Formats: sequence, structure tokens, C-alpha cells
Amino acid sequence: MYIKKPIFTVLIVAMGLITMIAAIACNSSDPETLDVMVAIKSGVMDPKTIKVKQGDMVTLKILADDAGEFHLHTYDVEADIPADQETDFYFVAEATGRFKITYHPLAEDGHEDGEHGENDTHGGIFKSETLEPGESFVFEVHEHLSGKTVPFHSHLRPALNGLIRVSQAPGPAGSVAIEYTDESAEPHDVTVGPGTAITWTNNSSIPQTVISGHHADMAMDKHNMGEHKDEEEIEIGLLEVQPR
Repeated sequence: MYIKKPIFTVLIVAMGLITMIAAIACNSSDPETLDVMVAIKSGVMDPKTIKVKQGDMVTLKILADDAGEFHLHTYDVEADIPADQETDFYFVAEATGRFKITYHPLAEDGHEDGEHGENDTHGGIFKSETLEPGESFVFEVHEHLSGKTVPFHSHLRPALNGLIRVSQAPGPAGSVAIEYTDESAEPHDVTVGPGTAITWTNNSSIPQTVISGHHADMAMDKHNMGEHKDEEEIEIGLLEVQPR
């Protein structure tokens, strides 16, 4: 009996160490890249609360029955969501806590007075997949865009935006390179001819997208100037970011 007592003590200490190591391993997991399916039907979001951990790189794949503006508060990230079309909404879960998510329904055409066409429509001309740092997206300018100006942006950072001015002169087809940095898109304003291949390269530190049309922040500026309809945004759910 006297010989077994030290062995019993050693076993208890070993079990305690194993428990501590397991706890440390669980608490020090690396950030994850997550795809979360989100449905919005009749102003109700499913799931009601989106739960992630600090540092996670999150893409919400949003499918809504009505077009609207999806707004993640505090993070202050917004996006236009077309009706019945799955749309990616990307953000990095940097701040911890619980954050309100609201939705501002839009008219069927997404704008008032019918003043905006394909050039301004969110993703109406081109839309890339999520570009990891170092990746590129290429779009060839079509003939029907001659004489038009096409805005572009990244979902994540409103500063990453610019204009593509398409000349009416045919000219030789060439190529143009646009670089995404953490601060801006360079060059910000380019003039090209039909047939030109435009390459966006993500040289920022986080994933980005290349989407035709104006970023939701720019659309909100117009709404604040009285161009938006009378419908108010409604709270549809929460984002919960837990410490890692």
C-alpha cells in the first residue's frame, strides 16, 4: 500500500498536465476561413445570430427574397444584396462583442427614378471570386461598353474603388494593370478601349473582391441626399464575435 501512493500522486499530476495542455491548445487555435450561409426572408434572418471567433475571415453567403442593403454595424461594412441571388459579404472578425445587423429594403430596381443602369448595378458587369493576397482577376472590356464609365470597388474597403472609362475609338486592344493596396486602388481612374484586358492584383494584406458598380457606402451618401425611398432599415440579427 505504501508503494502505490506515490504512483497515484504521479497519475493525478499527469492528468492535470494533460488537461492544461488541452485547454491551452483549444484557446490558441489559429483564425479560420469561414463560409456562412445566411437567408433573409420577409425581413427575418436565419440564423438569427452569427457566431465566430476573433480573427476569423468570414464570408457570409447571403440569399434574400427582397433586394436591400445589408449593414454590419460597428464594423461599418455594407453591401447591396439583389433579390434571389446569392451574394458574398466578406469581413475579418477583428472586434469582439455582439454587433447589430440591419437590412434596408430597396425598390425592385434597387434605385429611385430608374436613373441607374447596368454600369452602376452592383456586380452587373463583372464580379470576381474572393482574391487572396497575391491573386488576380482579369476582365476584358466588351464592345457594348464603348463610351460608358464603369465604377468598381471591393466589398471590404470602400477606399478600394475607381472608374473605368471606355473610349468609343476602337484602337488596338491592350492591357491595363490595377493594384489593390491596403489604402487604395492604383491607378484609380483608367481610360481603355474595347477589347482591353484589365487585371486587378490584390497586393493588400487581406482578401478582397473586384465588383462593378458603386460600393454601398457611396450609395448611402446618395440616400442621405434624399435619393433613397422612405423605407427604414430594420434590425434582423446579430454578429457575435468571441475571444479566441
